[in-house]
Amino acid sequence: MLKKLKGNIFTYGLILMVLAIGVAVGTYAYYQNTVSGNVSGTVLAWDCALGSSGVQKNTFAGLYPGSSGSITFNVTSTITSTFEIKITGFSNMNSGTRAALKLYKDSAHSSVISANTVIATGTVSSNGGNGSATIYYYWPYGNEETYTDAVPSFTWEITCKQT
Repeated sequence: MLKKLKGNIFTYGLILMVLAIGVAVGTYAYYQNTVSGNVSGTVLAWDCALGSSGVQKNTFAGLYPGSSGSITFNVTSTITSTFEIKITGFSNMNSGTRAALKLYKDSAHSSVISANTVIATGTVSSNGGNGSATIYYYWPYGNEETYTDAVPSFTWEITCKQT
């Protein structure tokens, strides 16, 4: 009886192994089906821009000692975003004996803007709203004025983040 049981165990084991292989191959084949189709998406392109009025871009061409005024920066964006405007550097604002052309955060000329100064932060909405910042300038008279092609100017940077 033990000999017969040993023969049957081998047969049952062989049948079980064939069934296991069949199930594994069938499962593998089931998950290998190919589905074809198209996927499309829309990428949102957005723009955040800084413009100025009062002078052309960031140059004080046409100004002279004794002049003063203001420059308003307008920020526009195609989506709602936060912004930061920073003055990053100056060129030819004080050379030789020329009195320095200075920028201020306020109309009373009490808060001087230096390099790497954040002049404004705010939020711009996507439905036509805009942000703005105004800086003020004053070019005092000096003892001696020497004019060259080196027009006083400054550089600025705007950083926008989606909200």
